[in-house]
Formats: sequence, C-alpha cells, structure tokens
Amino acid sequence: MTLLALRGLSRRYAGLTAVDRVDLDVPAQGVHAVIGPNGAGKTTLFNLISGLVAPSAGTIALDGRDVTRLAADARARLGLARTFQAVRLFADMTVLENALTGLHPRLRSSLAAIVLRTRGFRREERNAVARARDALAMVGLERRGGERAAALSYGEARRLEIARAMAGAPRLLLLDEPAAGLNPAETVTLGTLVRSIVDAGTTVLLVEHDMKFVMGLSDSVTVLNFGRRIFHGTPAEARADPAVIEAYLGAKVAARLQGSAHA
Repeated sequence: MTLLALRGLSRRYAGLTAVDRVDLDVPAQGVHAVIGPNGAGKTTLFNLISGLVAPSAGTIALDGRDVTRLAADARARLGLARTFQAVRLFADMTVLENALTGLHPRLRSSLAAIVLRTRGFRREERNAVARARDALAMVGLERRGGERAAALSYGEARRLEIARAMAGAPRLLLLDEPAAGLNPAETVTLGTLVRSIVDAGTTVLLVEHDMKFVMGLSDSVTVLNFGRRIFHGTPAEARADPAVIEAYLGAKVAARLQGSAHA
C-alpha cells in the first residue's frame, strides 16, 4: 500500500528550481531515505511534504487523500509528523511539556473548556500526558520528564524531538538529518530507535548525510540531484548506480570507477 505519493512536485524560487517534477511513492512500513549532495533539494522536499512550503506545481497525497493545499497542522492531524535539521526545543519547559507540544494539533478542547477545566478537558489532558510519557519511554527519556529540556545532552535533545513527533502516533514520520552531530555510539542508538518506531507501525522517511547510517538502515533509497530524482531503488543498487556515483563524486571519478569495474 502506498502511504505517500508525490506527482510532478516542484518548487521554484525566482530563477532557482529547488525541487523539479519529483515523483515518489513511499509504501507503508519501512525506512525510506532521500539522499543527495548539498543543495539537491532534500530539505525543500520535506518542507513541501509537511506543508511548510507550498508547491509551485504537482500534488501530494497521504494515504490516498490529496493534501497538497492543506496546512501543516491539518496534515499533522492526518498522521504526518517531522523533526528538523536543527534541534528546536523549548529550553525552559520540561522534557514532558516539550513532548506534550507534539499533541497540540490533535487536541479538541475549546478555550472555554480549558479555562473552566471541564470534565472533558481533564480527561483529554490525562490522555495527552499518558501518550507523552509513552513517547518519552520509547526514546529512553521516561525518567527525565520533570527536568528542563536545557539540561539534556545534544543526543538526548535529538531523541526528545523524536518523542515529540511520536507523541501524536503518526503514520508517517519525516526525520530531517537525525544523526547530524551525534557520536558513533549515539548513531547506533538512533538506528535501533528508528527500527523500533517502524516495528511499532510508523513509516519513516529519512533525509540524512551519514551514508553508513542510511545504507545500513533503509529499505529503499531515493537520490536527488539539482532538485531532480535521479535514482530510486535499494541501498545496494544505489551504491553501484553510475548516476548516483557521479552526483556524489563527479563525472571524472565516476568514469574512472566504472572503467576499473570493467577492467
């Protein structure tokens, strides 16, 4: 089953085309990576999918529903969540409060119900706290809930971002360079966490520069270069594809490698 479908997706900025007519099908379940050299359009693609940027052309469908014109919060209510390249936490709020912010698009209580603390609001509040605690447990931060987010290490802050995204039980999780700045041990822990998220039923779409991490974790890989999709297939196929090698290493190196392979 296709969970996310992009058709002819483009984003232009004046004379620059950041994403150029990209088609992509992301099946439900598994880890699917989007890679490419710097400036390939990966983060712009994520911004389009999550609703932070409007496309210049093309369509986005989530589980068969056209969400191209829906706002980011509406997409979140339909089961889409994301993290960002730079850690974006509320430093003076507690770890638990940060996780709770991930549930905001799904809360239904009116302002009056919140002010009056009605029975319905209190029930929703209890459920939200329970879900936020479950998300913290998933990333190994269940004992840090009462601490300020500023007290976390960088690796823990990365995991808290994932917990905040997972608190709403998304069907599709976009991870934008989650391994950036992590040490090797933290990267291994992250890989185990991502696999546990997939095993629990959430599909992961990943942008990442750490090729060892991507190739060891992903079920499929899409490669962008200058905003265009130049490859889609398995990690093993990506390693051997001439267009992928050329995008990362340049035409001369790619030709030399191909010559060596056929010598």
